[in-house]
Amino acid sequence: MIDPAITDPDRQMRLRRIRLLSLVLARCFVALAILLSLGLLFYWLTASGASIAADADIPQAWLNEFGLGRRLAGFAISFVPLTCLVFALMAARRSFQAFATGDFFGQNAVRSLRYFGLGLLASALLKPVSGAVLSVLLSLDAPAGQHRLALGIDSDTLLTLLSAGIIAVITWVISEASVLADENAQFI
Repeated sequence: MIDPAITDPDRQMRLRRIRLLSLVLARCFVALAILLSLGLLFYWLTASGASIAADADIPQAWLNEFGLGRRLAGFAISFVPLTCLVFALMAARRSFQAFATGDFFGQNAVRSLRYFGLGLLASALLKPVSGAVLSVLLSLDAPAGQHRLALGIDSDTLLTLLSAGIIAVITWVISEASVLADENAQFI
């Protein structure tokens, strides 16, 4: 959708750069989604009980009977917020593919960018819940009275929530600007 009638060489160069960078980023989003998913699976299947205990800040003795079933349960619990992040990355990919064609303000680009923000928001909101459920799973073999339910919110989660909010407002503004541009185009 890049207009071939654009004669300004500087603008043509900027549009080519946008197209190229958008294509590269669209591919990076796919690669990142795959790497994050495989990395999480690899962690839960191969990490030692001592390593998992250290990451969870629990005694290693609680994970002596940490078999494949509980590892897969840990993966499934951890994968819930990651699924939302993968959804967000795929939405960003669609948006950047639209940018690569010059469709900067089209409904597909804006909607996909909005879904990116919503996916980030869902991932950030589910991360503490997932952590709490994991704390219960990892403390199943704890002695009586030492089972845990830990709910935590870290700075990464807060930053992700803020970023998702910013993206939501930006897509809202772009949608409104697109509607205004369409209305103004009808008067000409």
